[in-house]
Amino acid sequence: MMTNKKEILETIDRIYKQRRYNAELSKERKISELYTKSKEFADICDKIKLAGLKLSKASLMQNKEQTAKYSKILDTLISKRTKLLIEMGYPSDYLEPDYVCKACQDTGFVVLEDRVDVCKCRTQLFIELLYEQSKLKEILKDHNFSNFNLNYYSKEVDLKEGLSPYKNMVKIIEEVKKFVENFDKPNQKNLLFYGPTGLGKTFLAHCIAKEIIDKGKTVIFLDSISFFEILKDKYSKMVRLYEEVSDEEYKSLEEVDLLIIDDLGNEGKNAEFCHGVFQSLLDKRFLAGKKMVITTNYSLDGLVTIYSQFIMGRLQEYFMFLHLFGEDVRVIKAKLQLEKRTLELS
Repeated sequence: MMTNKKEILETIDRIYKQRRYNAELSKERKISELYTKSKEFADICDKIKLAGLKLSKASLMQNKEQTAKYSKILDTLISKRTKLLIEMGYPSDYLEPDYVCKACQDTGFVVLEDRVDVCKCRTQLFIELLYEQSKLKEILKDHNFSNFNLNYYSKEVDLKEGLSPYKNMVKIIEEVKKFVENFDKPNQKNLLFYGPTGLGKTFLAHCIAKEIIDKGKTVIFLDSISFFEILKDKYSKMVRLYEEVSDEEYKSLEEVDLLIIDDLGNEGKNAEFCHGVFQSLLDKRFLAGKKMVITTNYSLDGLVTIYSQFIMGRLQEYFMFLHLFGEDVRVIKAKLQLEKRTLELS
């Protein structure tokens, strides 16, 4: 469920701008406080400001000699101020801005040797805002284990399956609860629910999402169409040999604690060209110990006709396949409601 990406990015930019402002404001308050405590400290700070201005002017004038001169003066003054801070009983980094994220200094981006990359804190923020602005928050108020009703599943044995839909669902719920309980364990397999529509696959995925969020983890829930739109965008950038710095959407798929893809296969044939990106994402998440849940209305044979043997191989290796069968729960609910109305009218 994707919301307005532009709105989320604008919110993120505002948050980082406010964080930087707060960090600088905190630094200025500390300096003002120390100004009143020590004349020596105040004198050094005034000299640092002056040297900084002269360094800026020399840099603008491209005067290398003056730039080198004032860089050295500035370094010396800052060293003196640090020494004085320690003598006054403060830590050496007392005047460093109090950034929320020291890795990116509240910019949202980190500079690596060969590129600028999205900081993990920005990806995390994107995931949190995505959840806040999605419909998932409201859905989970009703779609959770407290409201899961096993009575909709028949206790009559299905001759083809060898057990009843009821017993099958009891076993599936046991596996789901093990998945939630062992969520942080690296050997815990992902879950793939498959079977016809109306049997509770998406409801189960919502139940898992609720439990994982309650553990303080992050969750992204996407239908397959929205999911493959992100993969298409990633593929397009790879083909053009161009990596957009603010690639929050795909980064979030790699970093989120739990990624849920609903109705896999519904994206259609037009997404085949980015199946390689899908395979790569499966590998990255598995190697990083990140968990996934997938639902699909296709049978296993049906999935084989859509995806390559490489993707199917990954799914079989990384996922536990859980088959749902029985009568459509929505049809059962409709019948019960009709019977109830009939009784009320009689």
